[in-house]
Amino acid sequence: MSNPNELNENSPVSEAEQREMVTTSLLDKLDARQDQVITDLDGLNEQIEDLIDSRRQGSTAELESAEDAIDEQADAA
Repeated sequence: MSNPNELNENSPVSEAEQREMVTTSLLDKLDARQDQVITDLDGLNEQIEDLIDSRRQGSTAELESAEDAIDEQADAA
């Protein structure tokens, strides 16, 4: 006669439980990876927004400098 533990380990219920544990483990890993990717994307988005803001500020400063130069030339004429 076979060992009852062997029957339990190979039973359909036991195999289903093992598949569920593997699936749960993979889903947990996927969730963790997804959270990390979202965090990374948020960080990149912040960097892009900062870069856009700094470019806009630089453009504004350049425009003001150009306007001042035009005003100075107009005053000199």
